[in-house]
Amino acid sequence: MPGQFSSTLRRLRSQRGLSLRQFAQIVHYSPGWLSRIERGQAAPTLALARSCDDALSAEGELLKLARLEAQSQLRPAQLPSAVAGFVGRTHALGELDAAIAKAEHTGTALTVAIDGPPGAGKSALTIQWAHRVAGRFPGGVLFADLQGHSHHGRPAEPLQVLEDFLAALGTESVPDELEARSALFRTVVSDRHVLVVLDNAIDSQQVKPLLVGSASCAVLVTSRRRLTGLGITAGARRLSLAPMGPHESIELLRGVIGEKRVDAEEDVARAVALRCAHLPLALRITAERLATHPRWPLSHVADELSGKDRLDVLVDRDNDDLAVRKVFDLSYEALDGETARMFRLLGLYPGPPISAAAAAALTGHSLALTRDLLDGLIGVHLVEETGLDRYWMHDLLREYAADRAAAEESYAERLAAARRLTSWYTLSVDAANMALTPQREVPPLDPPPAGVTPLTFTSDTAAEEARAWLDEEAKDSAVPMGRLAARYRLPGAWHIPGRLWNWLLMRKPWSMWISSHTIGLEAATTYGGPGDQAWVEMNLAEAYRQSGHYDRAQQHVTQALTLRRRIGDRQGQAWCLDALGFIAADRKDTPLAHSYFSRALDTFRQTGDAHGEAVARCSLAEADGLLGNMTASQAGFKEGLALHRRMGDLVGEGMFWDRRAHLHQQQGDLVQAVQCLRRSAECHSRGGNDWGQAAAHDLRAQLFGKLSRWEEARQACERAWKLYDQLGDPRAAWLRDRLAERPQSGEPSVTDSLRA
Repeated sequence: MPGQFSSTLRRLRSQRGLSLRQFAQIVHYSPGWLSRIERGQAAPTLALARSCDDALSAEGELLKLARLEAQSQLRPAQLPSAVAGFVGRTHALGELDAAIAKAEHTGTALTVAIDGPPGAGKSALTIQWAHRVAGRFPGGVLFADLQGHSHHGRPAEPLQVLEDFLAALGTESVPDELEARSALFRTVVSDRHVLVVLDNAIDSQQVKPLLVGSASCAVLVTSRRRLTGLGITAGARRLSLAPMGPHESIELLRGVIGEKRVDAEEDVARAVALRCAHLPLALRITAERLATHPRWPLSHVADELSGKDRLDVLVDRDNDDLAVRKVFDLSYEALDGETARMFRLLGLYPGPPISAAAAAALTGHSLALTRDLLDGLIGVHLVEETGLDRYWMHDLLREYAADRAAAEESYAERLAAARRLTSWYTLSVDAANMALTPQREVPPLDPPPAGVTPLTFTSDTAAEEARAWLDEEAKDSAVPMGRLAARYRLPGAWHIPGRLWNWLLMRKPWSMWISSHTIGLEAATTYGGPGDQAWVEMNLAEAYRQSGHYDRAQQHVTQALTLRRRIGDRQGQAWCLDALGFIAADRKDTPLAHSYFSRALDTFRQTGDAHGEAVARCSLAEADGLLGNMTASQAGFKEGLALHRRMGDLVGEGMFWDRRAHLHQQQGDLVQAVQCLRRSAECHSRGGNDWGQAAAHDLRAQLFGKLSRWEEARQACERAWKLYDQLGDPRAAWLRDRLAERPQSGEPSVTDSLRA
């Protein structure tokens, strides 16, 4: 009779002197769920009845009562309660709604496999949606936790799950064989409208015997693994769940701790969500802690989550199974040895998405094997694929992987992995750097460690390929790669930013340029040599000079010159003198600039540096012209242009025309200046220097305005704006606003702004 199981369970537990919490620890069910069972608010499954029977030595009494109650129930309703305050996942819920609508319209069975990373809220989403549509299934709702990733016990056996389902449906006689039970299950539900929810599956093989074929039924499956087998054999629709979006994360916090607290510290709330990697489990744990401590400011938790031990913070104090680290453990411990090593070593990589080639260097494996291992991690959502051969893990997983690496890899193994990766990156950057501007001489690097194959750029389109790779790779990776190299005291800390020189000159990403070289300078000063330090000092100086910080630029160049004099590096001294000349020229001290350029030119000639000679020759020619030495200026420009063309240096030739234009502008010959700038833009365009091209068009627009050539000014301004916009240069916004304004008094307003 209904209710006998509840009263008998409560009586036997009390006789044993066990509290609900003590009993829950024995049978591995939550105290809350057991309380609902004892109060008759939930139906016992046969699996629960067996556990209780064993724990209380009931000799089958509880199992018998559970079977009787199951047979007396005409409509099973086994869904656990939905998460209170469920928010977000609008897109996923919409996809599920569309799937069931299509299945009903076409008269086909619906099977949906929902996968996603640990802690992403797959079960919460599935149960929430199942409650929404349960009314469409008058035959009832069946639910089973398949324990694919569980802290307690092994994955559930399909044979046992089928017995529970058949009993819940009132079937008295159940066959012993799996295939027979599966067939009987399909038969029993064939004329009913039943929703089957299979939570936490280990793989497709576990699920297949539990599927139904009737168009009146639907099956929802959740798993950390991508159940591709169900798509192939059962036509299952797949829905992959990612961490929440920023807005959804904030809404979750609002729902738990209240709008007032979130609105009072909205920026901090966004930081908390980010440090939880927008992972629902981490967000929910954090929100519940804040709800428990209503006087805590959000900034307190944000500070906790900014530390190295944030995984230890993300644990529920009432139920330590609800811990982000433990949830990750379940996925990690199911990996085979090589895949687990791949995962651990990825924790050493501190940057944005990593390429398959870089991951191969990290592990020392072939590219083919590395891709196979990464596919294995993708399959269980420990790594996500962001593009072709590009892989990423969110911050909490990366921190967990790094912790595993620290615990399971020796320091020597971690050092070797860091050396392989930074060597691959340095040599690949160096190859790209040389493809961009092969005429610029740089010292050779040490060969790569065994098992490392850096990228090469040797085709007819090598410069374009190198530039595209650096645009994708360098902007976001150079700084974290430098930090990694510095952490293990590797020369890549200064070689990586140093070998980016040609790309930096073309793209001018000021923040990354300065940050990467600051890391490199500290490393070179700490454990490098004076030549290494001098190189970084020079590159850093140029970043400060071009961004208008002349005093800081001069300090770095002066230090570099001192170091190069100490080690007798005359070619390096020439570049220092040239840099001091540029700083003097920027400060309008033309006589001092002339002196530096002259000394630099002599030294470049003595050391045989043709590229340095061409740069210094053109700079000196401009200084001669500004000082009125026109004969020397014309001869110098002619010689400098010949040197650049002999080397095939299009970017250098573009800079030559920039200097000619500047001289004409200073002399008041604006027509000649705009003609030189046109040739500058052409050279920079052919050389792939978008920034140089943009700057040339920008100045052309200004000079056309002064010449009252309004349409040509507008066209040049538009070309500069488009290039700056592509480069992310802040001048794009200024030029866009000028172009967007309406003409007044017959003149384009852009011209007025250019005249100013």
